[in-house]
Amino acid sequence: MYNILIYTMIIINFLVIIFILMQPSKQQDALSLLTGDNNSSLFATQKLHGTNFVLQFATACLGFIWLLLGLILMYFSK
Repeated sequence: MYNILIYTMIIINFLVIIFILMQPSKQQDALSLLTGDNNSSLFATQKLHGTNFVLQFATACLGFIWLLLGLILMYFSK
């Protein structure tokens, strides 16, 4: 059981890294704040569409599962 959880956590680690790298860069938004461009605001609510929404939702879900697996593994390691 412990080994299965360890292997599952390793797979989820790689999936989280892949999903984070697949997300679009937000570097242009941060740069426009420094230059004084008021067209885009850091705290403006932006509705995500299509693949951006799927990638962000999948990353959040995998992060939550990763956290739960870490807590379960910590409990079993005692």
